Amino acid sequence: MCHFYANPLSVICSLSFIDLDLFSETLTPMHLNAIRALPSMRSYIEGKLAEEDVEEVKSLLYDNAYLISLLPQFVDLVQTKAREIREAVIVLTMLSDRTKSRRELGDLYLGVLAGEVNSQSPFVRELCQLQRYELCENLT
Repeated sequence: MCHFYANPLSVICSLSFIDLDLFSETLTPMHLNAIRALPSMRSYIEGKLAEEDVEEVKSLLYDNAYLISLLPQFVDLVQTKAREIREAVIVLTMLSDRTKSRRELGDLYLGVLAGEVNSQSPFVRELCQLQRYELCENLT
């Protein structure tokens, strides 16, 4: 986590609200280019290109004030997704507590972030099958 907290952009994710005036004074073009280089931003821009929203893409890539104005929306989205992942990992941990292939919360969280644990992974499919089986047993 040291690499995360050493990054000046990490402060954006920890704020409950964003003061756009403060950010427009604080964030340098280098910070904004770092945001533009994030994989999530690339995906967002590719989506806009697929929608043929070229003006939006140009604004995101070349207009620093515009990018700063969208930061609250992006941070809110990141925080929402992080909350959803956290809740899913907690559910997976609780389900795995009842199996032989028990996994710790931290291990599961890292697995999800690394892309090793997803809806198609054998571990998750096994947990889903177990839940279906238990549900059917309780109904009969």
